[in-house]
Amino acid sequence: MRWLRTIDRISEWTGIAAAWITIPLMLAVIYEVTMRKFFNLPSEWGYDTCWMLFGAQFMIGGAYTLLHDGHVRIDIVYNLLSPRGKRIFDAVVYIVFFLFVMVLLTWAGVQFAAEAWRTGENLSTSNWLFPAGPIKTVIPVAFFLLILQSLAELIRNLSILMKENKR
Repeated sequence: MRWLRTIDRISEWTGIAAAWITIPLMLAVIYEVTMRKFFNLPSEWGYDTCWMLFGAQFMIGGAYTLLHDGHVRIDIVYNLLSPRGKRIFDAVVYIVFFLFVMVLLTWAGVQFAAEAWRTGENLSTSNWLFPAGPIKTVIPVAFFLLILQSLAELIRNLSILMKENKR
């Protein structure tokens, strides 16, 4: 199906974007460590920048990880199942753990980010006082991307199961 390939391409693209976040993250860490350890001049923005970049990388990379079957599962149980049993197990996991939970987290994340934007909230982990809205917006975006990819995976599993039933 064309829309499944579109979702896969979105997940692939966001995974690549998340990987590229490594470069500014690495540069910020090198700068901060160098300034702090060698010159005793820590920046006001280094700590916040590093955790925001790492958080964005981790969150945005979730759909890519799902696309490439990289999320953790309990292999002891999973490996005992037949191929059909694995598909049924995966379908249940996508419905209960991914779709249901991700919808709740997306909704809560939208509320969380909207409140930060509405109130003009600033992060107070350092003296930099960076606006909280941008990084908090990453949360519902990342969960929405996981919803899309888990829907694609669920449709694939159900379609294979339905084809197997017709045989």
